[in-house]
Amino acid sequence: MGQSLPADDQDQKARVQAYFSRTAASYVTSASHRYGNDLQRLIELGEWEPQDHALDIATGGGHTALAVAPYVARIAVTDLTPTMLETAQTFLLSQGVSNAYFQRADAEALPFADASFDRVTCRIAPHHFPDVGKAVQEVARVLKAGGLFLLIDNIAPDDAALDTFNNTVEKWRDHSHGRSYTQREWETFFTQAGLLIEHTETFRKTHNYDDWTARSQLATSEKAALEDYILQSDESTRHYFEVHSNEDGHLKDFTMDTLLLKGRKPLA
Repeated sequence: MGQSLPADDQDQKARVQAYFSRTAASYVTSASHRYGNDLQRLIELGEWEPQDHALDIATGGGHTALAVAPYVARIAVTDLTPTMLETAQTFLLSQGVSNAYFQRADAEALPFADASFDRVTCRIAPHHFPDVGKAVQEVARVLKAGGLFLLIDNIAPDDAALDTFNNTVEKWRDHSHGRSYTQREWETFFTQAGLLIEHTETFRKTHNYDDWTARSQLATSEKAALEDYILQSDESTRHYFEVHSNEDGHLKDFTMDTLLLKGRKPLA
């Protein structure tokens, strides 16, 4: 018998599956997931070889897998949520991807043998994981010696007050949100898993408020309350997150940080 998950972890994974079962289609069409300088940089930094066997963890709409597939021999496309995985599979097949195979997988307990993959990617997903450190250790386990992990996720600022604001806003909009970690915390996850950090890069990503809340299907009353919370934050917070209003005074957009980390599993 496998070890049972702590109740909090079970609850978090249930929230994630419920959320992405309900919103799967919107993540396929999401421009912020389908495009972006961060995705382009992931491809540029990947050192891809035609014979590579790749793994995309928590694929969501499948956009990272779509970008990677032309550069590798095979790619395993995984997600915890069956509906999300089925939606991604339909999307990828419609785009002509023929070297992918699809498997439901928990990022914290990957169903693959040690040293199975040359490259592992995970983009804009780990803030949903209950135990990110364990997930990174699983990546290190399934990577071949010399293999690369290319990670992209939303991050919180180092400042404690801005960190709290960031994660409050994210959790309010999406109850399946766990935590956006700081860059320093992410570097610790990599180091503790034995991965050598070879490159770090940060991006500023602007979120149109209406699109951002529509993607999560946030209730109208909650959308209004969250808007008030953001607009009524102190001046330094609004400045950091580049909060902008429309001419009618409603929230137009704001900006958050994203991190790209490239880590290598040592040869010995």
